[in-house]
Amino acid sequence: MQHLGEPAEPFVIGPASAGRALRDRFGTFVGADYVPGKTAMRDALVERFGISQLDAEELCDALEASGALRFISTPDGEGFHIDSDVVDEAA
Repeated sequence: MQHLGEPAEPFVIGPASAGRALRDRFGTFVGADYVPGKTAMRDALVERFGISQLDAEELCDALEASGALRFISTPDGEGFHIDSDVVDEAA
């Protein structure tokens, strides 16, 4: 006979955990044009958390809306800046 304990709390993936995962994977800068950069981050979240592409894209959008993820253009190139301060504040 199996003992059934309390059901485990579901793991909720929010912008803070997504931001930390992206920072762990890419550092603080993803050097790519807008669409390829966002696609790379979406795919990284799909791989890391096993979520759908739509859910991962919505997390990227939430990070962008919060300012944790910003597309920037510098003389050295374009890409997404992952703002560690904003990601850490959201945790």
